[in-house]
Amino acid sequence: MEHTVSGPARNWFGTSTGCKDALEFDKLVEAGYATAETPPAWMGDDVIYRLTPEGKTALKQKESL
Repeated sequence: MEHTVSGPARNWFGTSTGCKDALEFDKLVEAGYATAETPPAWMGDDVIYRLTPEGKTALKQKESL
């Protein structure tokens, strides 16, 4: 999740479908903390994940512990 928002204007993480990262992010999508979308063809990734406002809040709460 941290990598997804690693810059001030960043909110995306691209990866291959079925890999370990994608499987973990699919759980975040199911929980409402992220969304999944098809990237542009030039990116070369299978899926792009973005954090939802709830995902960003959960990440901030984790970081404050």
